Amino acid sequence: MPLFSNKFTPKTIPVRRTDTSVIKKEFGSDYASKELSLELSPPKIKLGDFEVTFEDGQWIPASGKAGAAHKEIIRLKNELEQLEEENNMLRLKFEILLDMMTDKTVEAEQAEIQRAQSLSSLKQKSKKQKW
Repeated sequence: MPLFSNKFTPKTIPVRRTDTSVIKKEFGSDYASKELSLELSPPKIKLGDFEVTFEDGQWIPASGKAGAAHKEIIRLKNELEQLEEENNMLRLKFEILLDMMTDKTVEAEQAEIQRAQSLSSLKQKSKKQKW
């Protein structure tokens, strides 16, 4: 038995796995999930009959009356947004038509004034020629 021998032998370190966060940052999470065959679904919590999922930074009820009500609210919000956009478009069209009508009215009045002036000048010329 040697007097100065090393009694401690360290274990070998296992090989590290590739870091997936680098791939996600470089190529996007869709590419990373396809390449690494990761199936990431949104987290779900089930408490009794009540189930919620975490999507787009919000907990959304997935089942029961609350889930149906939430889906109806989302549908109504989308419909409201669409109707507001349509209303804004119709207001814009109305303003454009009103501007066009105003321009045509001004042009018609100017043409009427010019016609009246030309008729009055012709009448004055005809009166001068008669004398």
